[in-house]
Amino acid sequence: MKNWIYATATVALCAPVATLAQEKNCDISEELTSISTIQGANDQSDKIGEQLTTMGIVTQNLAAPEQLGGVYIQSPESLQDDDPKTSEGLFVSANSTTFADLKVGTLVKLSGQVSEQNGLTQLTDVTELYECGQQPQVAPVTVTLPFSSRQQAEAHEGMLVTVNGQKPLTISGHYPLARYGYFDVSSGRLFTPTQVALPGSEAAAVAEANELNRLQIDDNSQLEPKSLPHQQLFHGPQQSLRSGATLKPLSGVLSQFRDDYRLQPTKPPQLAQRSRITAILPKRKNEVRVASFNVLNYFNGDGMGGGFPTERGAKTPQQLQRQQAKIVAAIDALDADIVGLMEVENDGFEQHSAIRQLTDAVNAVSDINYAIAQPHSARVGTDQISVGILYNAERFKTSTHALTLTQGPFRRGSRVPLAQVFTDKITEQTFTTVVNHFKSKGSCPDDGVNANQQDGQSCWNALRVESAATLLDWIEQQQMPQPILLGDFNAYYYEDPMRYFTDNEYQNVSEADDYSYVYDSQAGALDHIIIHPELAPKLTRVQHLNFNADEPISYDYRDDQYYQPGPYRASDHDPLLVDLVFASPD
Repeated sequence: MKNWIYATATVALCAPVATLAQEKNCDISEELTSISTIQGANDQSDKIGEQLTTMGIVTQNLAAPEQLGGVYIQSPESLQDDDPKTSEGLFVSANSTTFADLKVGTLVKLSGQVSEQNGLTQLTDVTELYECGQQPQVAPVTVTLPFSSRQQAEAHEGMLVTVNGQKPLTISGHYPLARYGYFDVSSGRLFTPTQVALPGSEAAAVAEANELNRLQIDDNSQLEPKSLPHQQLFHGPQQSLRSGATLKPLSGVLSQFRDDYRLQPTKPPQLAQRSRITAILPKRKNEVRVASFNVLNYFNGDGMGGGFPTERGAKTPQQLQRQQAKIVAAIDALDADIVGLMEVENDGFEQHSAIRQLTDAVNAVSDINYAIAQPHSARVGTDQISVGILYNAERFKTSTHALTLTQGPFRRGSRVPLAQVFTDKITEQTFTTVVNHFKSKGSCPDDGVNANQQDGQSCWNALRVESAATLLDWIEQQQMPQPILLGDFNAYYYEDPMRYFTDNEYQNVSEADDYSYVYDSQAGALDHIIIHPELAPKLTRVQHLNFNADEPISYDYRDDQYYQPGPYRASDHDPLLVDLVFASPD
């Protein structure tokens, strides 16, 4: 335990003092180093390792053990250097006992060692602390997202700020909320670069802009939350912190953790507008509705209550029941005549198979009687997961079994596609649904054409392009009538595989600002419906349903506390719908 030195003065800086000791302890002296000098104009302080004495006004006390273990201080006006490149705020780390009684607004003089901890300039190992009276409240500095540069953010590190945006401040992501207690905001929604820009230099420019347009909103704690923080922002069907909601201007201290800037709020963030909840538009007369839905590893063990934990899905029978309840609620809500599924356990089509169990569960609640499109083979490829097709058996008839493609990139890489030709019993029109799940962006090779080319498309892009080309060749060779390609293509809107389809006269029914997935607080569409040009005049409506991507992961089937059985957070991907009208024959 260090020998702490305490002295108090009830007067402001440089005012007359009662004793010579207090005057010495609380006045500016030759040994004093201003906060702006400690911070400097670079990312890191030039004073690291030095034992220095400084003065500042307490702007936030987060010294409690469950908080951050220190206080933020800011230079009084008389010690500011008026250099816009240097910050006037500083974090001081010490045990909770040292700072327990320090009130916001107290002028302190203290000595400590300059260090950088996870990117944050701070004083540690405090050896002297003097309280020098209360000061007028520090006025926050207004900062606006996006930052013009990282240097602009660095120049406000440790300072009391008010944050607004050039566009409304938007909750852009919340993946760390349950574990670390923070979420991300941005000025307007952040989009995955290749969702809105061509791969290469254009996508790189979006990525750079995104990095300047994000800020973490913390819960002022370094501990894992016992319950989800920021509950004043919860809203929507599950009362959750949904992405897409906008916030009023934020108040707090601008801090830093590693390469990210974050706000330690001094006032609880407040909602300005709730996240938009997509309402499913009802199907109209004679419309055919086709849906694409990635169900996030639906595995049913051995189908008889055993076989848990499963390879990729539920760990217990209870988790499976909850997962199934959510998926069933979602599929039932879609009211789709044809549902293309991804990430279903690839264990065949018999009584105890996953797809059979899911279909039976849907049929138990749905007004539609679904049948399963089955190939001749016992399974759809050899991967742990497969695609599947459910269809309205009263509306459609099939003249043959479903088709699969196991050659080229589908031999090993992209999952085997499943195609079924349907005839509409009402109009006698024939069309084909082709369900896909292309190779993901993970497990990257170190070199070769499938390595990450650093163009924004991640790895395995060449294989996904090959998958698109092979798929179209197969459709043509099989003379599939009026094909609808749907599924999780693991490629964003402007990436090469999706542009391969449109370059070959197919139409992506979505727009660049649509999304079905949120990763790293950036929204984008991995799930697409691609239609043959013959179908374009028959397309009447496209619906992206934000059931899942905007919801925190804590609300899925694995969480005991926040689980609810409705369709929200049934998966990590949103469903996508199209409605088409086929004319009756003359």
